[in-house]
Amino acid sequence: MMIYIPPVMIDYPDPQLVAEETPLQTMRCTCYLPTGNPCYDGTPTHNGVISSNVEHVGMTAILYTMDGDYIGIFECHDIGGNVMLRNGTGIDVYRDTMQDAWDWVATYGDYVQVRWISPEG
Repeated sequence: MMIYIPPVMIDYPDPQLVAEETPLQTMRCTCYLPTGNPCYDGTPTHNGVISSNVEHVGMTAILYTMDGDYIGIFECHDIGGNVMLRNGTGIDVYRDTMQDAWDWVATYGDYVQVRWISPEG
């Protein structure tokens, strides 16, 4: 049984309107849980935040399943310590609880497609 996890609704343009020339990147996707610390850029952790490398901080990520289904829009405010996050080949999606993390993996798997959008659009 698949559990539906609604995307976090952030006020951004329709992802279908994002320029198609912005490439999709397949990335390993893991989840991280509350630590009591704010994100790298000082933002409080909350659903809708992802972690990647320092070059992605401040960027928006539109996430899709490996089948191309739209997941949602997330903001990169945090960085991670493992190799895939440091080198920009993976993302961590913030989840409030371990159950939320397990639900994410059960619904979307370990890999997603990411379309990075810079703050300038």
